[in-house]
Amino acid sequence: MDYIILLQAAGPVWRHGGRANEGLSGMRRAIIHVGMSRTATTSLQGALAAHRSGLTEAGILYPDLTPRSAAAPHLSHQHLGEALDGRRPARERTELLDLLRAALRASRADTLLLSYEKLAEIPPRRGVPALLRDVLAEAGCAMEVLVTVKPQAEQLNSLYTHATQFLRERRGFAAWLAAREGARVLDYAALLEPWHAAAAGRVHAVGLRDPGADTPAVARMLEAVGLGDRVLPLLTPAELHRRKNRSPGPVAVAVSRRLAAGGGRVALGDAAREATRFVARRAREAGLDAVPFQGVTPAARRRLSERYAGSNARFARMAWQGAPWTERVAEAPERPVNEIAAQGKETGKETGEETGEAAVAALLDEVCREFGVVLRPGVPPAAWEAAWALRSAVRRWWG
Repeated sequence: MDYIILLQAAGPVWRHGGRANEGLSGMRRAIIHVGMSRTATTSLQGALAAHRSGLTEAGILYPDLTPRSAAAPHLSHQHLGEALDGRRPARERTELLDLLRAALRASRADTLLLSYEKLAEIPPRRGVPALLRDVLAEAGCAMEVLVTVKPQAEQLNSLYTHATQFLRERRGFAAWLAAREGARVLDYAALLEPWHAAAAGRVHAVGLRDPGADTPAVARMLEAVGLGDRVLPLLTPAELHRRKNRSPGPVAVAVSRRLAAGGGRVALGDAAREATRFVARRAREAGLDAVPFQGVTPAARRRLSERYAGSNARFARMAWQGAPWTERVAEAPERPVNEIAAQGKETGKETGEETGEAAVAALLDEVCREFGVVLRPGVPPAAWEAAWALRSAVRRWWG
């Protein structure tokens, strides 16, 4: 289904099937990029944040919504998303919505862009899609939704490596997969439904890889929402092809898991992500992680494809008006599993090659020395989780 935007003096008019949608004449566009995680979202956000002034000149508002308590701004609108999800103090929810209202009042832009890749994951009970629709309508904006997706097997592999990068996971991939393969975040249709309803069906969806296109994902996102001619001239080829949040390799994942198992997340605190970046960089420099981590077996890939076929078909009906999922979302080529299993009682069996295991042990020692961490692998995981939960609660409510 094709949409044509006619920008008039009074604002944009959506035309669908040759007829202007009722109630949108004279309203500004508000495009909310709601997810999904690990689908070139950071690349898009980085490009938009780097060109805020150019976007303003092009009539597009990509506002800086940073609360007073934040040490630094985000490339995305993560602060707003976290506040709407209840992960920041309640006062910041009000503060950030007021910042959004003020930005809209002060701007003459005909199009607003907001982006946070976890908006779609916020539980429905919080009513975020309807809340944003109403806030935007107050400012004369009609809400649209942009969503980017990839197959669930690939998403699970990415979510696992992401968890290890923040020292949130100590288990091997198979155990993690068994616990997570039915997670709500993989039911893309269920995640999209409340946004589809709040936006009255004005949804743009882009596969991370499109079977019919080899252009960069960032370019396809901008083209999908009708902003390619206004934004793409601002971007360099490097920005279009840049890959943010590079996936770690098997050695970096194994080291990060062992850091997590020994309480590294609590010991490192805010430096946890810095430590895993150090690990990934040193692994690459040593020639150990030439390829990204792969934990999904061919059998698991087939199982997940079958499990989510119905959800993906519903998603396709909402996003592409019935075009099959497989026509819009291409799978990545299969890669062999390259996980280096943890030793001893963590998994019960050592499956990594001796050279890989030695590299993991050496790099684990190096990162502990670099960051002054003393690991305590004998402490029960529940104790580390309780310590982290207490730390997070204190910071959430008292800064």
